[in-house]
Amino acid sequence: MSGETHTGLMPSENAVKAAEEIIKSKSNRKGEPEFFMTKEMRKLSTPWPIAMMRSEQINPSELPAGVILDAASGSGVQLIAFSKGLKRPALGIELDEQVANLCAANMYLNANKDDLQRTMDRVLIGDGTKAEEAMDAFWKSLRDAGTRAHPPIAMLHLDPARPKDAQNHNIDEMQPPLKNLLASWSKFLQIGPRGPAVLLDLSPRLNSQQRNMVDAILETVFPGVPITWEWLSQGGGRVDRLSVWVGSISSKKSHRCIRVGRKNIMAKIEGLPQSSKLVKLTSPPPFGSWISVIDASLVQSGLQESWLAKVIPAGCGHSWLRLEGRRPLLIHTEPLIDDESLSGFVVCSGKVVQHRLTAPELRTIGQVSSAALRHGINKVTLRCNIDPDIHPTVQRKLDSSLKGNEGSSAFMVDINLERGKSSHSLFIVCKQDN
Repeated sequence: MSGETHTGLMPSENAVKAAEEIIKSKSNRKGEPEFFMTKEMRKLSTPWPIAMMRSEQINPSELPAGVILDAASGSGVQLIAFSKGLKRPALGIELDEQVANLCAANMYLNANKDDLQRTMDRVLIGDGTKAEEAMDAFWKSLRDAGTRAHPPIAMLHLDPARPKDAQNHNIDEMQPPLKNLLASWSKFLQIGPRGPAVLLDLSPRLNSQQRNMVDAILETVFPGVPITWEWLSQGGGRVDRLSVWVGSISSKKSHRCIRVGRKNIMAKIEGLPQSSKLVKLTSPPPFGSWISVIDASLVQSGLQESWLAKVIPAGCGHSWLRLEGRRPLLIHTEPLIDDESLSGFVVCSGKVVQHRLTAPELRTIGQVSSAALRHGINKVTLRCNIDPDIHPTVQRKLDSSLKGNEGSSAFMVDINLERGKSSHSLFIVCKQDN
């Protein structure tokens, strides 16, 4: 079913059969749905648990009527999750013909065949920035199939492609272009009480200047509409996903940070960004004080002070020792408050029991393990600066040396000590409450 610029594909059993001739469908993990994806598509695709978590963050009753649109749908995983979770028809647009065909097959493969809304699911092969032509092709495809409805767009999702090898990204590198696409679709988006519903998946490598440019584009296309920036972490010491939630799907706050596990949200906080002060230590941290390694995404979202206000006990002294990099460090005089909705931002937390002047090496494993055992420690996770070429080997040897002994877990971090005009690293062992 073709229009002048877009070809409409109906998810069907025939689409599945055609996809099976290209590649075998499979799931990433046991219990997850199967999808048709090439190796490259699988690498770029949103993991199914995260796709579903995002769907669950949206209240269907706050969305206007219409279909869920993904203007650069790829494999369709995120679109399918939104469609299933929000119980709305799905419309995907994809420039690559083979990818579009696999997307249509994925829609049918994962559809509830008794759901009448599925008869309005479509994938269009074409340019996602050409909204008018795409809508004409979509409605024509529905008419050709005997459906008289002309459904509008309830929500727009976009996850644009970006360079794979760049250390930093800017919005000019994204395809399809953000401003052109949003401007093209603005007149087709249904308007709810808080504006249209738009979700932009952006590169986690966007700096604050680039994020300001996104803000400016959104304000130009959707004047006065509220937005929420979201930083999402899977706990690997980095921001895994950066997104902007616009209008009907935005929060009451401008910033949100989420730490997710395999199947659920482990911690979540919303608020306004604030800056923090660093403290430079001139002497080793006292024994009995506490050091916590904090999820880097929390600091990058700017919400670390909002979080601190909820987890620091009254009268507890605290200071930031490090805010940059993968392991932000917080020192405090008492244990943090154990709040189920916030504790997921703590990578590890423990009481200072030992200072070491040098990093662990293969030749010093015996000394490190002996010292650990004297403190009732049978496991030390190295979260300090060690040559990455030997780090796995040192960790493995240390684990082996301590194995079979009774005791508690601990971790080792490195901090800088300022001594006049010079500084040096100190390695701190912190014992955790098991």
